[in-house]
Amino acid sequence: MISKEERHDFILVKIKKERKLVMTELAAELGVSEHTVRRDLKELSDAGLLRAIRGGATLRSNLPFDIYDRNNLDVMEKQAIAEKSITLLKDHQVVFFDGGTTTQAIAGNIPDSLNLTVVTHSLPIANILANLPNISLIFAGGAFCKSSLTMQGQQTISTFEEIYADVSFIGVCSLDPYRGLTARTREETAIKRVLCKNSMNIVAATTSNKLDTLASFLTCRASDISYLITEKDPSDRILQPYVEQGITIL
Repeated sequence: MISKEERHDFILVKIKKERKLVMTELAAELGVSEHTVRRDLKELSDAGLLRAIRGGATLRSNLPFDIYDRNNLDVMEKQAIAEKSITLLKDHQVVFFDGGTTTQAIAGNIPDSLNLTVVTHSLPIANILANLPNISLIFAGGAFCKSSLTMQGQQTISTFEEIYADVSFIGVCSLDPYRGLTARTREETAIKRVLCKNSMNIVAATTSNKLDTLASFLTCRASDISYLITEKDPSDRILQPYVEQGITIL
């Protein structure tokens, strides 16, 4: 019989891929009773690894999955966001790129012909842009964070502090119209704050499942954000509270 540890591992891998699980389906796949699955989901929920709901479980929006996991989530949505985001870019701009898989998607859609100066602390984004002929790339070095593949610390912050950008693409952990843009750690928040402070236009580019959620550390108020870009149509009612904060929706 499959052990509890194996069941828990199976559930966590599956919920990262599917984002929502149904108890009856899990019981059938694992070959155990619904009572056993209910108990497993409660234990994982109590540990903060998922959110148990009636009849199953959903993914917690603030789980600290690493960038390799997140690269496989919401691929089509991120591509739609990237295509909208590129419309904000013009020749000879200075652009900040925060870390994250959505900002990576944006970087991957920059056309070869666009002439930009890009500043980033993200290793994947630097790698994407290094081969574009008209990109002047400034890499903000520092202490390497393995889970996000970004640099952190005072050295990173100092690089961004010395530069003013036309546009800043901020990686979103959580965004709420009334409680603002928030992040999970002090380290990433410190960098995001500098990117926001030194940019003419703050762009929050995010899949809609991160809207109306809250993390621990405040980056900026919602009203400080210039543009919110999601996969949704700008007229979608879920976006109306952000319009009321003065944000332009794309």
